[in-house]
Amino acid sequence: MNKHTKPNWIIAFIAFYFSYMGFSQAQTITLATSKSIPPYIIKEQQSGIQLDIIKQAFSNAGYQVKQVIFTSNLRAERMLQQNAVDAIVNAPNNGSHAYLSEPVIFYQNVAISLSARQLSIQSIDDLTKFRLMAFQNAKKYLGEQFSTATEQAKFYTEVANQSAQLERLYRGQVDVIVLDKRIFHYLNQKLIDKQRPTAPVTTHSIFPESPRLLGFHDPQIRDQFNAGLKQVSDKNAKRSE
Repeated sequence: MNKHTKPNWIIAFIAFYFSYMGFSQAQTITLATSKSIPPYIIKEQQSGIQLDIIKQAFSNAGYQVKQVIFTSNLRAERMLQQNAVDAIVNAPNNGSHAYLSEPVIFYQNVAISLSARQLSIQSIDDLTKFRLMAFQNAKKYLGEQFSTATEQAKFYTEVANQSAQLERLYRGQVDVIVLDKRIFHYLNQKLIDKQRPTAPVTTHSIFPESPRLLGFHDPQIRDQFNAGLKQVSDKNAKRSE
């Protein structure tokens, strides 16, 4: 054997190694998302209702979520366009630079009032009668009808710290708060755990559900994710039967 010629087993090992490394890299996913949104996405735990579904769907498709990058919406979209991430969480429904997935989960914004007040709220237009507090950028996300109602309301403000919405409601400083139903229950339980004042509330379902999608730069990965997501949905449907 020529002294410069490598044994066949070494060549085979090298080929296998690089093949394995390439396969491993191809099977990892990097996500970008705008912010931590408990209970949907919890940054500290790299978990949450929504993020767990996403990870399971990718796992079903043969991928592993390697990293979740928390950044602004604008930068997340730019990173996707530059192929710096594989997908962005909560992609805009009208995004023109991404291949959109099937809905991962639906957010449900609601109006919440104190049950003792017995407020009649049957539509968005009814909000004009009250002092309102909503989540940050609610006027942007909840549509023109809501935006018009807030301009006619007795009082309207938006806050980034959604815990403040519950506290102001329970103190009687506002009549109605507007936020996602699951987020309300999550924050309300936090107050209960801290033995802070709470009260019975009435939920007014006057807003449509809002689907949350992933945006991909690669349609093939999007399709594989959708297939994995369907497995999650089918499994959950069987559990509820």
